[in-house]
Amino acid sequence: MNFLRPHLRALVPAALRRRVRDGLESVRWRFPAPPRALPQYGLTTTQVYPQGTNFDLVMERALAGKLEGLRLSARTPVASIGTCFAEEFAQFMQAGGMNYVRTEPDALASSASWGRVYTIPNLLQIVRYSLEPDFPLVLERSAGGYFDPLRDHAPLPSASEAEARDAVRRHREASRKAFAECEIAVITVGQNEAWIDRTSGMVWGRMPPKEVLEPRRASFEVREFSLSENRAALEQALDALKRANPALRFLLTVSPVPSFASFSDSDVVSRSFANKCLLRALVDEAVAARSGHAFYFPSFEMVLCYNPTSFRADNRHVKYGSVDRIFGLLERTTGLARPRSSG
Repeated sequence: MNFLRPHLRALVPAALRRRVRDGLESVRWRFPAPPRALPQYGLTTTQVYPQGTNFDLVMERALAGKLEGLRLSARTPVASIGTCFAEEFAQFMQAGGMNYVRTEPDALASSASWGRVYTIPNLLQIVRYSLEPDFPLVLERSAGGYFDPLRDHAPLPSASEAEARDAVRRHREASRKAFAECEIAVITVGQNEAWIDRTSGMVWGRMPPKEVLEPRRASFEVREFSLSENRAALEQALDALKRANPALRFLLTVSPVPSFASFSDSDVVSRSFANKCLLRALVDEAVAARSGHAFYFPSFEMVLCYNPTSFRADNRHVKYGSVDRIFGLLERTTGLARPRSSG
């Protein structure tokens, strides 16, 4: 058959050959060989990248050892805080009738009414106002009433300032209680841009509403946090929670959900994933520094690395169709023109 290959290559257009190869890769992806080890190099099956549908199996084997010290059962009191992907975890826990800590009735998808906690500096603020009695109580006023700018506007605004202050005080006590009652805190980090009030130095839980932002635009800035800023904030948050609850263990994860928008770059896709990589590296550092009471769960990898549309059967190399998309974009955006061949 080998002698026929040059003739077939001459008869079948290159584009068609590439599509056929991508189709064959899809078949191989569905029917991979069993997970393999490389004993000659001392590598087990979890240390060699999984092929095809072996992905989940190999991930499960790898995590079984890494999460052994977590000791998570249906009776373990668990609290969760973080971005929108953290809501999925909360719903999973509650739907399964597990011991999910909820200290406020309106905390539909988190243990207290934090709303979505997008950034690590915002997480640190929540930890601080939960544990530090003298942490400043800051209120803002919108068209709907008075609200707490440090949260993602999960609670409805209050009609009066006094009512809003009482509501914030009750929330902070409920927040402290959630951190105190849980044995495991699931923290999902996900974004890295936030609006900062230059006057107070506070990190807002979300973008200020129009009626607040427009008259005070010079008082606000959008900040993309640096590696060192995030590292310091995450260390402070975890250390403070551990001091307040010495038995606490952490399950850290990175949300696979990209940024909805970017104020710091014209390219939201590239900026979003640059920030994801930064957050993933920080979480890795935090877990390594807290052996025995901090663990990582690969939500990010489970979504983004499991991609049979773009990857070949080895889950690593890119299919020809994706290669064509990549270099087609390069040509269109750089003005690159190359001679076309018929082979």
